[in-house]
Amino acid sequence: MSRFIKATAVITVLIFIATCFCCALNTDDDMSQLKPSSAKNTEPAPPTVELTGASGDYSALLSWTASDNGALIEGYELTYCYADSPDNEIGRVEIRPGVNSITLSGLSGGIEHIIKITAKNSAGSTTATVTVTPNDPDLATVTAVKNEIEASVVAIHMNLANTKDTVASYLSSYFSRYSEYGVRIKDVVITDFHAAQPVTAEDPDAAPGEFTFILELEKGDVSLTTRRINAEIDNKTSIVYLSADRFSVMTGEKLTVKATALDIKDKTYYWYSTASDNDKGSLIQSSESDTCDIKTDKPGVFYIYCVCGGVSSPKIKFTVSEPFVAVSDIELSTDTITAGEAEILRSTVYPSNAANKNILWSIENDGGCLAELSGRTITAYKPGTVTVKATVNNGLSDGDYEKIFYITVKEKSTDHKTTDETEDASDTDIKETEFDCAKINGIESLTVTAENGAVQITPVTEETVKRILSESNIEETEYEIIGAVKFVYEKNAIAHETQMKIKGYDGKYVRILSINSNGSRALSEKEKPVNGIIHGNAVSPDTVILLCEKEDKDASGVFPAALILVIPAAAAVIIIAYIMIKEDGKKKKRRVK
Repeated sequence: MSRFIKATAVITVLIFIATCFCCALNTDDDMSQLKPSSAKNTEPAPPTVELTGASGDYSALLSWTASDNGALIEGYELTYCYADSPDNEIGRVEIRPGVNSITLSGLSGGIEHIIKITAKNSAGSTTATVTVTPNDPDLATVTAVKNEIEASVVAIHMNLANTKDTVASYLSSYFSRYSEYGVRIKDVVITDFHAAQPVTAEDPDAAPGEFTFILELEKGDVSLTTRRINAEIDNKTSIVYLSADRFSVMTGEKLTVKATALDIKDKTYYWYSTASDNDKGSLIQSSESDTCDIKTDKPGVFYIYCVCGGVSSPKIKFTVSEPFVAVSDIELSTDTITAGEAEILRSTVYPSNAANKNILWSIENDGGCLAELSGRTITAYKPGTVTVKATVNNGLSDGDYEKIFYITVKEKSTDHKTTDETEDASDTDIKETEFDCAKINGIESLTVTAENGAVQITPVTEETVKRILSESNIEETEYEIIGAVKFVYEKNAIAHETQMKIKGYDGKYVRILSINSNGSRALSEKEKPVNGIIHGNAVSPDTVILLCEKEDKDASGVFPAALILVIPAAAAVIIIAYIMIKEDGKKKKRRVK
């Protein structure tokens, strides 16, 4: 029996060691609090700069990002020249620090430019280069009209024009449709003119007429001439042709097309609409009316033609465009930032359907705050007022939309106040506010203690929460998301303490992920809510996400792994004990004998 006891003890010890080893392998380490990595002390280096450019009308839209690399940027120098003459500088602009975008105006359209920007600090300078070809809208428009005229087939009926002068007059009238684009027919040159001969019973094979012509087109200071175009004068007895007051309209505007039928007895008009110049299209109206009202409810390009008495008119092209919606206002979410903290300029463009809504930000005057702007991220290092300009290129029908904002830079708050500061609260308005959390999942109530103004809260979308967790290297599989809240502050308001009551999570470990306005984030240690209440002491957080560790980690991690060792070991104990007991029984029988 003593052998049985010894064997059992040895196996028990082995089982205990194996279980401890298994638990050690499967215990998940607590997620360490997120901290920014400490920067190494290095000597200042010349700044780095990246330049991007886009084409504007006779202009270049430039923006850049720069890093001072340990020494504040003292300013920028921008130079530009033609790409085919890089050694001949045609312009130079000095730009003060803090400005990160500029529009170069008065450039030559359709010509490639090389643009360079040099960033300077006390350690040196760095240059970035970009090539931009400014738009020439007049040249582009006239070129498009010229190409379309040269590709079209011109056929004139002899009853409309059959002399050199009447042909010139007709062509000027026919191509006046391009006045919708601001293109004018400056001159019509007719050459090699041959009039059409009328078809008669005596001369049924009379020859049609023909001629060649050149059009000189003009828009602004751009003037182009078409190639020499061959055209025909039709001498058929019957013809249908269309006319309209305009050939380009906005959605919803009235568009009426009129048909004229010559030498046709059956005056039933069949109107067709087609998407291209080659398709037959679909019938949209058939009546004895020689006019047709065309639907303009959708933007696009389409063709209209009419068939009367078996004779078809040429197809005429029409364009329906969306009306231009100008920017009416830009609203900035805050007019206060904190010194030393990088903050994103969040804005809204009105109306929501404005044709152009992309904002370029620039610092007009840093007010001695040593402000820097990179894209939408602004950083100021001293208290004061920074003047910022928002520009929407082509935000108005006749140019850019601009608006000036004055942003107050406040001192960075600290939790370590002197005794005098603590005792003297006469200038500080501190109040506690409880919010309605009915629209926020998982949170029953939220109380915020704030000073110098009010704080509001809003729910955070699931997509935003998932993005923040991913950026914080937090696996969604490890946590259950209780809820998330975004804080919106009035000017100078500071939130100090929060008290949240959580729905149904009393007794379970939870953690708080807080994100500040400058993008820094921290994950709290695990704690158990008492009566469902959890306290936070982050100063003025931007977003707070509550997380609950999933319980199935212990069940699916430690227990199954330990079970793999425990069950075979327990089975071994039972088998060995059975063998030893059986052997001990045999010995007793021998003694009895």
